[in-house]
Amino acid sequence: MDHTSEKEETFKALMEGSAREAYSRPWHRIERGLRLNRLRIFVEELTPQYTMTKEEKDAFFLFLQKALDKKLLNTLKVVIYDQDKQRITAIRGLEIKRNEEGVLQWEFQVKKPKTEGTRKKKREEVASVEVKDTKMEE
Repeated sequence: MDHTSEKEETFKALMEGSAREAYSRPWHRIERGLRLNRLRIFVEELTPQYTMTKEEKDAFFLFLQKALDKKLLNTLKVVIYDQDKQRITAIRGLEIKRNEEGVLQWEFQVKKPKTEGTRKKKREEVASVEVKDTKMEE
């Protein structure tokens, strides 16, 4: 091995190591580009669960990308991220369903404004989309 390719290999190993370390950070500490990568993997993992076509997958990823840019996916309360597995396991408030015509739809459940009283009520469970672990079922 010549000297330049040895340097390239060392640099490549260093970059891969820092990327792995970056993905093991808490969700709110991961850079946008790396978050997009994790969102893309999340979409891929949901694809069989909702039998998404390529067009649906692309549109869903674009929807999540826009949600990220609108700062809807910035907090740990919304994005459930497993730092050990370096994967998004769920997104709270996200709903995915097929309508009567068979069209796949997704949206974020919007919190309803409080209308009465000043007393604190028990928190309602917000719907979330989770990746079902199909590997365990085999």
